[in-house]
Amino acid sequence: MSERRPTPPLVALRAFDAAARHGSFREAAEELGVTPGAVSRHVKALEMRLGLRLFDRFNRSVRLTADGVRLAQGVADAFERLESALDAVRPGRSRQLRISALPSLASKWLSPRLHRFSEDNPDLDLIVFAEDRIADLSNGEADVALRYGEGPYPGKVARRLVNERLIPVCAPSFAAARRLNQPSDLLDVVLIHETWHDMPYANRLGWKAWFESAGVEDPRVNHLRGPHFSHSHLALEAALSGRGVALTSAPLAAEELREGRLIQPVDHALTNDLAYWAVVLPERADEPKLRRFLNWIVAESRPDRDAEPDQVS
Repeated sequence: MSERRPTPPLVALRAFDAAARHGSFREAAEELGVTPGAVSRHVKALEMRLGLRLFDRFNRSVRLTADGVRLAQGVADAFERLESALDAVRPGRSRQLRISALPSLASKWLSPRLHRFSEDNPDLDLIVFAEDRIADLSNGEADVALRYGEGPYPGKVARRLVNERLIPVCAPSFAAARRLNQPSDLLDVVLIHETWHDMPYANRLGWKAWFESAGVEDPRVNHLRGPHFSHSHLALEAALSGRGVALTSAPLAAEELREGRLIQPVDHALTNDLAYWAVVLPERADEPKLRRFLNWIVAESRPDRDAEPDQVS
């Protein structure tokens, strides 16, 4: 029986894997709960052991070399196989369904519906991660990710859920005290904004894009003011409290609109080719628990589903 060649320490390979995925020693350190200096030392030790330069180093980032790219794929695959082996013997892990979703989607759309899936699938323990960053499915951070964007996602199985429709919403009392009949009327009230500047398609979102799509030609459109919020659910809370009119994704406001706690004061929606998606790894798409969840969430996303009130037993 041939002897195995000694492999580098697992901690060094884990540090390399994290740095390769993030393109940053600092972000890798945050993930691993260590200092950036520790990540740098582990990577340097690995480079010295292999006799290879794995990263090109810059002031605020690192970039894999050609050798680093080849090693990163192999290390990622090895960690995935290791995680799968651990899952096979870890008590209760097969019962878990881990879902990663944007905070506003998790809060305003997923959470109010998820009880229906749980009632039909009592054998599964649901774990929802509300986070802005994109979960790394290949590294086992989640079983399924709910994402927002153009799609499709190369190398993933992606199911389109709901198309984006941005609509103005406000509290009924706010609208009752003002004359809001056409899009241009909203230029005279407090507008509640969401912060889109970090997104690559920010110019297709927000109040300026909404007014332009409604055909409003007014110089005030280029100088819109009002409070800004980092997430949709925060902007919706401000609208619910009567602070102004928020521009939000129609699916996220569906429950409040159905219950009459919010209204759409002006009948115009900004549409585009963005959507919410459910994303899984192709090699896992046929797993029973993932197949059940994907079928459920696609059905839950039907346009008429929000019009159906929950059944009370």
